[in-house]
Amino acid sequence: MGYFYGVFIRDLDVTSLIRALPVMPVERENMHITITYIGDDRPSQGVDDRVGVSIGSMPCFRAKLGQLILLPSVLRPKVLAVEIINNKQLSKLRSIIVSILRDSGISMNDKYSGEFKPHITIAYIKSKKVNPQNILETTREMGIEKELLDKSLLIENVSLILARGNNYREISRHKLQC
Repeated sequence: MGYFYGVFIRDLDVTSLIRALPVMPVERENMHITITYIGDDRPSQGVDDRVGVSIGSMPCFRAKLGQLILLPSVLRPKVLAVEIINNKQLSKLRSIIVSILRDSGISMNDKYSGEFKPHITIAYIKSKKVNPQNILETTREMGIEKELLDKSLLIENVSLILARGNNYREISRHKLQC
């Protein structure tokens, strides 16, 4: 998969909530919000240090969870995700990181670079035979969406992450001002 800057989400446990759905839950230690995808080439230590210095002056903030969504689209979903609705600070983080990467001559392979939809992928859709609307309706009937809606998560650091298959490894961590 490659390198990306993101925020690991450690205090969201939805596996037990979605176990009855026709989906494959994301492992808890892999849950994250992607800030920007870079690609297969790791940024240099100098570039990563500049990212850390620049975002290190930003205050910690809370990101509010919204409704469950299907991505990349309702018609052809691959994942079940929780949208992040308090995304001004996430957008600011993204803008700072993207600017540093571009100024450093790093070409990013982020196919969603023009459109930032912060979310946490919680499961992969197992089968194309399942009606995606049924998944959303079932989550509502089971109270899963209500359980997540309006919760907030403390965002206190951003990590450079290497993703290889189902293995997500933190390369570096940059703390915000808390």
